[in-house]
Amino acid sequence: MKKRFLKTILPIMLLITAVFLIGSGCGNPDPIYDQYNFWPDIDQDGFGDASVNGTFYSIAGAPANYVRDYSDCDDTNIAVNPDAIEVPDNEIDENCNGLFGITFYKDSDNDGFGDPNSGSEYELNFGDPAPDGMVYNDADCDDTNDMINPLADEVVGNGIDDNCDGDIDIVEYYKDADGDGYGAGSALPPPATGVNNNLDCDDNNPNVHPYAMEVENGIDDDCDGIIDEII
Repeated sequence: MKKRFLKTILPIMLLITAVFLIGSGCGNPDPIYDQYNFWPDIDQDGFGDASVNGTFYSIAGAPANYVRDYSDCDDTNIAVNPDAIEVPDNEIDENCNGLFGITFYKDSDNDGFGDPNSGSEYELNFGDPAPDGMVYNDADCDDTNDMINPLADEVVGNGIDDNCDGDIDIVEYYKDADGDGYGAGSALPPPATGVNNNLDCDDNNPNVHPYAMEVENGIDDDCDGIIDEII
């Protein structure tokens, strides 16, 4: 038994002891001293700045307002981070998913103009087509009738505001020089003909009129008084 202990059990015990001693000398057993990448969290929302490279620190030695996350797309704004709620129509990607919240409106009569009481928010890229059955604008005053919308002709005597301008059975004609359906200038004297609205802000460009898609070109494409807004 003694020989067996000396030849078998003792060497195993010595080996285990050696492994334990050597292992305990390799690095600190406390994980707070291990090195990790940290990113600055300037706005202190718990998410690090995605636009900068990480820096190695231990958990114990990391500076204040540094975190091990790098998913914040705007580290100067506490309301912008992956956990934020997307706010529609403000050109900001609050939840950092690369998309923007935009309000679209149901166009039940398919005349290109939406019902102002049917807005729904969708997240997509600016310039993407509207979801099926929806449009970007809320300009329709009767979304059950495709003959009633801002481009319709006002019909005298029917008691309806056909062109959604707030007037009933009042017909005035305006020159539409670019043929986009939107007129400009002062009302033409009878018996002139034209269009029943004067909503165009550039009657020499058929791509510029109310409810047109705004694009980044230095022009107020949709006649809302703002140049190159995203929506």
